[in-house]
Amino acid sequence: MLYRLLIIVLIFQIVLGLFLPVLNFLIRNLVKQRKSRLSLLAWCYLLCNVVLVLSITKIGGFSFHTANLLLIVLFYAICTFPFAFIVYIVCRKAFRQCKDKSQTIASFSFIPMFLLWFVLGVWAAYTPQVVHLSTTINKPLSKPIRIALIADLHLGNLVGNRMLNRLDEMLQQQNPDIVLLAGDIFDDLPEQYQQEKMDEIIKDIAKQRPVYATLGNHDNYRGVQAEIEAEMEKSGVILLRDKSVLFDNKIWITGRRDKHEIYRLSSEQLMSDEIKNSKLPSIVIDHQPIDAMDNADANFDIQVSGHTHNGQLFPATLLVRLFHDYVYGNYRVGDMELFITCGYGLWGIPLRVGTHSEIMIIDISGSSYEF
Repeated sequence: MLYRLLIIVLIFQIVLGLFLPVLNFLIRNLVKQRKSRLSLLAWCYLLCNVVLVLSITKIGGFSFHTANLLLIVLFYAICTFPFAFIVYIVCRKAFRQCKDKSQTIASFSFIPMFLLWFVLGVWAAYTPQVVHLSTTINKPLSKPIRIALIADLHLGNLVGNRMLNRLDEMLQQQNPDIVLLAGDIFDDLPEQYQQEKMDEIIKDIAKQRPVYATLGNHDNYRGVQAEIEAEMEKSGVILLRDKSVLFDNKIWITGRRDKHEIYRLSSEQLMSDEIKNSKLPSIVIDHQPIDAMDNADANFDIQVSGHTHNGQLFPATLLVRLFHDYVYGNYRVGDMELFITCGYGLWGIPLRVGTHSEIMIIDISGSSYEF
């Protein structure tokens, strides 16, 4: 825990150190005295570090999300600076008549370009899309099965009734046979879910088609698993925690406990003799894609996962590949098909840059033979 905190502080200081020269450039025409600019930059440095300390210590309503948001603001300001600097150079070199005003023009052009990150980020976060994928497995299915894979709802302050109503509409349009919720249903605590009565929308979704779910790491952080189970049961969702069910006598669905749970069964233990002997297709819902090879070795046909958010926003969209072998989309792992969605909800920051909130529709076909 301590080394993670040190890494966060180090990254924050590096980004802040890169941001201060950008700020110095932007205010150069507004604050012409060098001493005054340095004083302003020093106050900015101090204020940002005060926010960091308050966020780490969770004092005065600050939280880790606050530091995250500030870090993103600083980072995107740095990313925007090259565009503003190009405007500055073009004004000085190409348009001589603007030479004296090049600094001011560059500073003001920075503002809409900087805000564009956040406009597009909010749009991508709150206008979910549908991604269609399909697979054929060498096991009998009398007719194709359509699955809606939804992960990382993170229901709470950032994702509420508006997004759930949109989810309900999208599911009605896509008309899946079953819905699989692959973990991180709540954003740590179900308080907001209860206050806003989100269960009414989940009930409506579960009335239309079976909804099977497993829990993710965020559903396990605060020791409220029993409360979550009660909420899911009340909403008509079938929670599978190291359990298996046979859907419509066609396909086995197994839900794994999350990696954080100490009583989690192994992949081999979950692949029961009943599933093996039935020779029907099998799906495992495993929130984190880390154990895909173990699930493949246990002879599951399909695994569905979430967790990665595909990084959620740039530059995490690149960094996430350093920590996960399987990040987003469809993979072949041994004889098993692995599907990872980037998630419907959000964590920490109400933005998506380089990704898009989604539901993943998977059409599964089987072989033509019967047994």
